[in-house]
Amino acid sequence: MTDYMGPWQPEMVLPESFLDLPAQIYANDSWWIPEDRDSVKTQFSHANSWFNDGNAWLGVVPGKARLAGFFREQLIDGEPAAFFGFWEGIDDVVAHRQLFDALKDWAHAQGATRLYGPINFTTFNAYRVRLDGFEHGAFPGEPWNPPYYASLLESLGFTTRYRYLSTFNDTTDVVASVKSDYLRVKPQLEKLVTLEAMTADFWMRHLDELYGFVNQVFGGNFAYTPISLQTFKQVCGKPFASKFCPRTSVLARARDGRIAGFFLVFPDYSPLLRQTSTLRIRPGDIHYATHFEQLPSPRRGLAKTGGVHPDFRAHGLFTAMGCELSLRAEGIYDGLAGTLVREDNNSRQFALRHGGGFTHLYALYQSPL
Repeated sequence: MTDYMGPWQPEMVLPESFLDLPAQIYANDSWWIPEDRDSVKTQFSHANSWFNDGNAWLGVVPGKARLAGFFREQLIDGEPAAFFGFWEGIDDVVAHRQLFDALKDWAHAQGATRLYGPINFTTFNAYRVRLDGFEHGAFPGEPWNPPYYASLLESLGFTTRYRYLSTFNDTTDVVASVKSDYLRVKPQLEKLVTLEAMTADFWMRHLDELYGFVNQVFGGNFAYTPISLQTFKQVCGKPFASKFCPRTSVLARARDGRIAGFFLVFPDYSPLLRQTSTLRIRPGDIHYATHFEQLPSPRRGLAKTGGVHPDFRAHGLFTAMGCELSLRAEGIYDGLAGTLVREDNNSRQFALRHGGGFTHLYALYQSPL
């Protein structure tokens, strides 16, 4: 029996069974970073501007499975697309089939011809399924799920649309690999741009410029959904800026002062966020200035978000910023990770070339309607 299954309105109250299920699924998982219930409630409310032009669906089979669906006017490869997200469940294909069949019917009625996921509302939020490396746990924002999720989706008729990877290397190995070549070309590059530390103060003072930069640089990404300046300031404002590392994050500024590129590095805060942590902190409360020193060794830096303005892509700036942050990380982080890169993205080559560590794999799935 379902607790709720049908169209979702933001004035409605999320079923407790929807909110409770992740804690049940991961009750004995020492790696799990608990879901922020208050954040989930906010995302499904009028506080989320996505509902200004988007329609949602929600279903939950208590104790077994939950699922949400999202539709707004968006074409992917020329087809109207819907997304599924907030998906969790036990290894029971019957419960999942009940929810996915109902969601597909709703999405088709909205006009969609293909379903993608998991994507929680938009790709600004969590998306993808973890495929391997379950013995290593997960960093904040990395997909984390039971190993059977991929086979469940395949049994429900989904196929892989894209695969992604994260690479993990020792900082000393990366530095040794990039140092000589990078330092040789850096003086020439600095005739075009200056490479500085990206700080929270700079980020906050340039939010309007960064909003335009992000839309221009990332607008062509798969399933990218533009957001308003107001939403950008909510999602990427002070709480976001207070988390990244000001000592290793890199800002590239053109000689005329424009932002040519940036590459943000975040400490891997997961030891402080896991449900088994004695110091457990809510993800929304993390602050670099307060919590970096509380991280146990070995410490890992996560190169999570980077981009280069189209005017500067012919100059190898993305690779240069990767080298720069690696050199800055020496003595600060024991390891470095290049995170959540699509397998067909050229930027993945930097991390694969430098260092001999390990990888994590992920996938995004699709199904016709």
